[in-house]
Amino acid sequence: MKADHLLFRIAIATLLLCSISLGGLDQSGNSDATNLTISEFSALVPANNLEGAFVDTGAPLATSEDTGTEIAAYTEQAPPITDLKKLMPSAVLKSPPRYMYYNGDYLAWNDFSATFPRNNPGLWIERAVSWTFYATLPWGGWTRELIYVPQASPVTMYEIYPSGYVLGYNLGLVQPGYYYIWYYADTPGRHRSLFATNSAYSNAVIIDVYAVGNYIKPNPPTPSPKEQCEKKPYCHWVNNQCLCTMPPLTEKEKCEQSANCAWVNGQCNCFMPKPDPEQEKCEANPLCDWVNGHCYCRGLDDPEKEKCEQSANCAWVDGQCNCFMPEPEPMPGPVPNPTPEPTPEPFNPAPNPVAECQQSGCQWADGRCNCMGLGGGVDNSNNGGGEGDLAIN
Repeated sequence: MKADHLLFRIAIATLLLCSISLGGLDQSGNSDATNLTISEFSALVPANNLEGAFVDTGAPLATSEDTGTEIAAYTEQAPPITDLKKLMPSAVLKSPPRYMYYNGDYLAWNDFSATFPRNNPGLWIERAVSWTFYATLPWGGWTRELIYVPQASPVTMYEIYPSGYVLGYNLGLVQPGYYYIWYYADTPGRHRSLFATNSAYSNAVIIDVYAVGNYIKPNPPTPSPKEQCEKKPYCHWVNNQCLCTMPPLTEKEKCEQSANCAWVNGQCNCFMPKPDPEQEKCEANPLCDWVNGHCYCRGLDDPEKEKCEQSANCAWVDGQCNCFMPEPEPMPGPVPNPTPEPTPEPFNPAPNPVAECQQSGCQWADGRCNCMGLGGGVDNSNNGGGEGDLAIN
């Protein structure tokens, strides 16, 4: 198995150097398309990136010359010209396909979503029930390629033709997400495509374009590839291959590409869009950016926010400092007069019988009060004499 993979890689490298091709992406009408030689292309894309891009594409070693079993989902009717000049948003997330090809196998959408690394760019071509890395396509047919861009980045698409030249063109700055681009089978043979972001290269998609009607009709004779090419007003036969370009945009087409303009009576009338209050609010914050209808803010320290949060009466809300008045403190009431303490009663000493005896004009002797004369005195002695007792000397 390892030997088979080694032989496959050697064959891919040989084919890449000898006959590299990518067909029809110039049908996007991009004015920045540039022809490159193999050496110029090799100088842009490192060899290890090319080798990794062409691994596990599921393509056979030999170029298919008929539909086979891996025919792309295609149409012979050219899409509207406005769809050929830009990447179109894909609805693959809302209406996922049954299978997505990744890592050498076809995975159901849920399994693919859990496996595919979201930080890698990806490229697929459409088949009936899946998006894959390889398909066959009849000469002159139209099909779609699916592009996944992991982060906002300039995108450059490279198409490698079987005759030995490379077409590279700039798709401009592309926001993250899934897109599709129309692919036109303009030349028979094996075509290869991949694209580059500012951080990585996508996987490669291989398309085998086969000639329609490999037999000669007796009447009328089958036109040669050169004759079929020159019948198309936007195609030219150069170096035994058919190169097709789209005419430049008309003024009407340029006008209708703007969401704020309309083509009326042969003139382009444009109006100013109504300002979005959410966008204005977002852009007023120096730490925020408005991207695809959403406000994204960077997690940097904001000195205004820090200053606001240092106040107990302020709060930082939606990028602004909102302050409120503190509740007033209650005023102090009158000081109540203290209740006067009761005045103590005057001191009432114990009775003094000696003093009372002397105050009544008597003499205190032998522990009793002795009074002389009539009337007698009161005996206050401890002997308990009764009233009217006389003391006799």
